[in-house]
Order: sequence, then structure tokens, then C-alpha cells
Amino acid sequence: MAKGETGLSSADGLAHLTDGLERLAEIIETGAKAEARTASNLAAAYAARCYARVRDRLMGDPQIPEPELEHWFKVVLAFDQVRDALPPAATELKIAVVKALIERYYEGHSPAKKRAVLEQLASLGSEP
Repeated sequence: MAKGETGLSSADGLAHLTDGLERLAEIIETGAKAEARTASNLAAAYAARCYARVRDRLMGDPQIPEPELEHWFKVVLAFDQVRDALPPAATELKIAVVKALIERYYEGHSPAKKRAVLEQLASLGSEP
């Protein structure tokens, strides 16, 4: 997990993060109560720090290149393995990353087309 957090902006870091999260998810699901609680707390701590880094990067630069946005989306998706450990604003951050990606993907398309996709995204967030 530490290698994943340290190298969070790289493909190798993402691979380490994903591997660590898989292991934590397994302990949470199959470990003894104390082990599962410890793994869940560890996952929550890493989720909070990693989500904060993604949020800071996203808010710090409105023109993040598409490949980097795609990477950050993979980072936040990796934490779905430990969904119960996610910070309260996890869904909002995922939506913000997707909105930024839509802005890049739909550059040069009609405003109506982009608006339709954004409306579709908004409807996904409102489903139970």
C-alpha cells in the first residue's frame, strides 16, 4: 500500500495500490473480526489520503490532460474493492473526475451533445 500511495500518479503505483486493496478486501471479507477491523481501518486511511490527493490535483488544475484524468479515474475506482472504507465525498469526487473527462472527450462536439452526456451522468448519481 505504501508503494501505491508513494507512486500514486504512476501506472506502477496504481498496480501496487490495486494489489494492496485486493489483499485488504480479502482480509476484510475472510479474516477474523479483529483482522478485518484493522484492514478496514487501514483501507479507510489510505482511501482518505489518496482521495485527497486526487481531489487536490483535480481542483488545482482545470486543464489536466486526458490521460492523467483517466489514470485518476482508475485510482478512485480501485478503492471500490473496499467500498465501506471510502470517504463520505467519494461519489462526488468520482463524478468530478468523470465530468472533467467528458469535457475532454467532447471538446469540439456540439454543446447539446455534451449537455446530453452530462445530464445522463447526473441521472446516474440520482438513482437509488
